[in-house]
Amino acid sequence: MKDLKKYFLIFSFVIATPALLAETADDSAPDLTGTVWQLVKNGSPSSSFGSGQVVYFLSSDAYHTHRSRKFQTWDTFSMVDGRNLVRLKKNESIEILASKFNGSIYEVKLLNGFYKGKTYYLIADELEKNFKQEAKDNDSI
Repeated sequence: MKDLKKYFLIFSFVIATPALLAETADDSAPDLTGTVWQLVKNGSPSSSFGSGQVVYFLSSDAYHTHRSRKFQTWDTFSMVDGRNLVRLKKNESIEILASKFNGSIYEVKLLNGFYKGKTYYLIADELEKNFKQEAKDNDSI
């Protein structure tokens, strides 16, 4: 009977240890859905060429570019048609609609410019580097 209790204690310790060491959901990134961001860097005078901030027409193009940058795997880089890119000008705004590919790509809606109202995809690292979140108006009367 003592051996059975000993085995049960060891078995429960083995089962409970991973749960004790697991990460909690508190460490997850905040949900950015519905927030509005304004481009503060990489402005370009032209929307067809230059160094403007690129947003992608296809989510797979954005993901392959992100993955190639992250892992330096340019030999498997996805060729992106230039007609499927939009370059944003400085001070143009976007709204985050959804997060894709484990938060590495954002689905965004363009809020101004020629492509206003259209949905494109943005690499999450570029959002943090080149955009500033617009403050919400708290007019409570």
